[in-house]
Amino acid sequence: MRTESSRIPTSSRGHAAATAAAVAALVLITGCGKAGDGPPPDVTRASAAVASPTPSVNPSYGEQFLAEGECAAAEPGKKDVYREVPCDGPEAVAKVVDRADIGFPEPFEATACSDNTDFAVNVPISMAILEDRPVSGEGYACMRNLKAPHPGDPGGGGGPRIQVGDCVHSAAGNGSSASEVACRAEGRKNGATHKVTKVLEDAIVGGFDDPCDGEADAMFTENSLIDDDPVRSDRLLCADKL
Repeated sequence: MRTESSRIPTSSRGHAAATAAAVAALVLITGCGKAGDGPPPDVTRASAAVASPTPSVNPSYGEQFLAEGECAAAEPGKKDVYREVPCDGPEAVAKVVDRADIGFPEPFEATACSDNTDFAVNVPISMAILEDRPVSGEGYACMRNLKAPHPGDPGGGGGPRIQVGDCVHSAAGNGSSASEVACRAEGRKNGATHKVTKVLEDAIVGGFDDPCDGEADAMFTENSLIDDDPVRSDRLLCADKL
């Protein structure tokens, strides 16, 4: 027969239950640190992806890499490779003035770049090198430097085509080909010898007529990799001697 003294008091029973709950919680916490336990692999991979995003050469400045109006910076240690950057960023060196989805920037004079273009970027090559993948596709971006010098300006020595105000070097006589050089290079070896005063499209060299109407010291054909015809030139240059 159980006496009153053998019963567990209500307060004692509550204390025992609380102790058991605390022990269970401690076991649960301790168990989380055991080897082999932890979040599922998919959760771990997702967390790592959020923590370390994959770098991109086109970080949300538009759907097209180096689209018209966007800016670029030279990739350190990579010749003729450019990556897209914000135009107000300290690395920006040039802005896209024209963009072609097909074709190549070489030879430069054969591109569709506007006359104020300083240089052109081969887009597929830049993207392939930046993303470490094979070259795929065609296309180029016509670039204008954000700061001087501007080779594409008249007399600057560059740009896609020779225009009025540009200077050329030619050691040969009338009707020979001439290469564009900067006007400031006058007097140097292979420097400027003539300044262009008129450009005639689809002219013929030779014959009795003077395409330059006697108003130029010399006339030259444009030195182009895509025009080797010594008689007919897509562009004839009338120039004065410096």
